[in-house]
Amino acid sequence: MKDMMQNSGVVKRLLEEAIDRWGSDRQMIKCCEEMGELTQAICKRFDRGPGTDDAFEVEAIVEEMVDVEIMLEQLRMILKVDPAMEQRWLERKLRRLMVRLGG
Repeated sequence: MKDMMQNSGVVKRLLEEAIDRWGSDRQMIKCCEEMGELTQAICKRFDRGPGTDDAFEVEAIVEEMVDVEIMLEQLRMILKVDPAMEQRWLERKLRRLMVRLGG
């Protein structure tokens, strides 16, 4: 399984198959659902009070992060996102963060 995940061609075909099977609209909705699940997992961490560091909660957050990453990659494919455009936005957002941090 690990070898498969290191082969970007295999992953791309797998994600394309998911889009073909369930459709672009459904996968975009699924992306929203997965982002909501990540939000819930993060919020649960704070339900237990400050300073709580439960490994189970961390693992639950990481699991949802991975689900969101998978769906974001499908979203990139569905929308045919230009990697250069995404990179420009990333750089803009990071520059803005740097300014906010006083850098």
